[in-house]
Amino acid sequence: MTILTEETLARLNAGVSRPRYDRRQVTTGIAHIGVGNFHRSHQAMYIDTLMNRGAAADWGICGIGL
Repeated sequence: MTILTEETLARLNAGVSRPRYDRRQVTTGIAHIGVGNFHRSHQAMYIDTLMNRGAAADWGICGIGL
């Protein structure tokens, strides 16, 4: 298994989407309990899209699993 880090992110195949924003600049604005598939395919995808457009860097998601 490969752990996703800045180093491994840079080595991904060119066809794989990757963030175009500086992830170190993102601050938490959303606390989400239960970050399952529905969350990742909807809410997280929209936030990532906004961040790639240069907006919403203050709406980073803190996933909480119980």
